[in-house]
Amino acid sequence: MKKGGKGAMASVTNEMILQAIKELSAQFTDHKKETNERFEQIDKRFEQIDQRFERVEKDIGQIKEQITDLATGQKILVEELFKNKTEIKKIKDLLNIY
Repeated sequence: MKKGGKGAMASVTNEMILQAIKELSAQFTDHKKETNERFEQIDKRFEQIDQRFERVEKDIGQIKEQITDLATGQKILVEELFKNKTEIKKIKDLLNIY
């Protein structure tokens, strides 16, 4: 009888352990699923950030072009202004006006 009693207890204990393992396995599966979903969300966010950086890089490229154009235009204006001043000085010299 003692053996039968211990056997029944062992059987109950084994079932409890098996049930606990099943529950832990289910929890692990759920946790794994949630983790995968979070990583998918993070990947999507990084893709959005990458797209934003691409737009910013394009904008910076356009700004650089505009700055270069502006600098070129300023250089041309300065050269023209210098030519005009030189011409005015020549005319004043010719007319003896100071």
